[in-house]
Amino acid sequence: MRGMLKRVVSFFLVPATRWYLRKERGYTYNGVGITVLPGVFHPGLFYSTKFLLAFLREQSLVNESLLELGCGSGLISVMGAKAGARVTAIDLNQEAVRNAQINARSAGVVVDVVHSDLFEQVEGQTFDWIVINPPYYANAVHTEAELAWHCGEAFEYFSRLFSTLGAHRHAGTRVLMVLSQDCELERIFAIAMENGFKFVVLREKDVWLDGKNFIYEIKPVVSK
Repeated sequence: MRGMLKRVVSFFLVPATRWYLRKERGYTYNGVGITVLPGVFHPGLFYSTKFLLAFLREQSLVNESLLELGCGSGLISVMGAKAGARVTAIDLNQEAVRNAQINARSAGVVVDVVHSDLFEQVEGQTFDWIVINPPYYANAVHTEAELAWHCGEAFEYFSRLFSTLGAHRHAGTRVLMVLSQDCELERIFAIAMENGFKFVVLREKDVWLDGKNFIYEIKPVVSK
């Protein structure tokens, strides 16, 4: 029933969302205002970013190094910096990089915003926190805007992510990822396991139409 209702609503909602996002928009989270440029993931229209932010607000980030992988507008990075973290924000979408820089300056915080394909431009660096709101729909990427949604027809994003993640962790690193039940969770879990990582549920929330959203901590599989 939920699936049928979602398809009906999406028929109208998807075109309306595209129309709304064709222009620069503003959004305020917890008193912090940001700009969202066209072609950049809007954190106010979808639950995942707010879900991660609510969790991070409960953590102690003072003097911690935090990497936001796929930063979009940079809202998580800005809020992390305001909480006292030393933040690096990465995105492959050039417009997202520009957007995150604009929002960091506007918020008066220091965020090192890097144009990078996953970890390529932070080689050799490790982080205390790695926060990921990934693209998870199994479709090819044709435009920079689709980088926020599509992980490749064969889940190439996740294969590359998990094959390189270990080099940017230390013993105490916490890796967080938000996913929805609407993505192919078992496929993503399997790719992680092939690369020596497992998913541990930290929090879940039932979201209207979107079904359950989950915050996972990604941990290395310990060999017995």
